[in-house]
Amino acid sequence: MKAVLGIQAMRMRKEWKVLLAWLILPLLLAILTFSMLNKLGDESKVPIGLVIEENTTLSNNLVQRIIGTDYLQVNLLDLPEATDLLEKHELDSVFVIKDGYEEDILDNRRSQLLEAYSSNRSFAYFALAETIGSYVQEEATRTKAATKIKDLYEKYGSSEEWDREKIFQTSKEKQEKKQLITTSFSFQWTPAETASESTSLLSIWGIWTFFQIIATLFLFDWIVKANNTSIKVRWTFTKISLNSYISWNLLFYTVLLFVMDLVTIYVLHLFNFASPSVRLFFALLGFRLTINILAALLARDFTNSFFYYICAIAISLILTICGGAFIPIDSIISRWPWLESFSPVYSLLHGEFAYSFLAVIIVISIVKGGSQRAASKFPTKKLS
Repeated sequence: MKAVLGIQAMRMRKEWKVLLAWLILPLLLAILTFSMLNKLGDESKVPIGLVIEENTTLSNNLVQRIIGTDYLQVNLLDLPEATDLLEKHELDSVFVIKDGYEEDILDNRRSQLLEAYSSNRSFAYFALAETIGSYVQEEATRTKAATKIKDLYEKYGSSEEWDREKIFQTSKEKQEKKQLITTSFSFQWTPAETASESTSLLSIWGIWTFFQIIATLFLFDWIVKANNTSIKVRWTFTKISLNSYISWNLLFYTVLLFVMDLVTIYVLHLFNFASPSVRLFFALLGFRLTINILAALLARDFTNSFFYYICAIAISLILTICGGAFIPIDSIISRWPWLESFSPVYSLLHGEFAYSFLAVIIVISIVKGGSQRAASKFPTKKLS
């Protein structure tokens, strides 16, 4: 161990800038890429004006539904200001919740509940009118159902009380359980915290894993250099074998990189991109062990740095794409749940530990290490 640290100290004196770059770059690139994508997502939202002429329970419910629509940039304005911005083409369209909206809903009057304004450049007006109209239709249907139920209670003289809010809540729960179509337009700010939730397209951890895998594989090019044909001969005359040298350095880099992973959690928490948790800590530990052993195992088979770098980029793309970092694979995992434990990226995004993948590469490492030690022994002859 002492000899390995001595060799590592000599390398660090010459290559500390390269090491520092590979430690910091994944975090910086992840933050920059994620910020740019979210800025692009915000700019792609459709700007609309919303004028509220009534402050009631039903009108507030509608306002929250409209504001909560992912692809809308809602501006709460008065009517003159909204129409002025519409004429300047700064808004796609304007919708007005008229005074008397709740009274019309309760009296089952469904015509002209809202007013809408558009211009000759309102490209999304018809789609938005249908969307907001569907929200109004839902509220009207729930209100009509509540009225019918109360009429039935009064007709049959039931003593049980079931108020309108409870009926609305029950209706919403039924609708969520039997949703026909679910769509999402925006990028999610945080990754899924539980295995039951689906992973967002382009989460911060998904982007970080791609850059981190590349950085880790590139950082382990010291194994390729040590395995070079012209240098490999020297290991025959040293006290420490190449396999021992790789093993001790693997431990050193695992500790160093995991400390940087903890710094990453802290920095992302400061930017409100991630929330620290015990599950995330263990998932990150499993990811780090898996990627580092995989990097050492891969680099041991190369003697040319250029081909190793090409292979490292390809493997990084395969692991991140197949792990659901860029393309959702929840439907595949739901059919074959056992695949989840064989993807370190998918496990990290869902706060799980990739036991199976880690176990497989450890077994491969032990088998390959044993075969390489056997092959490196010189044949001996007994002199008579």
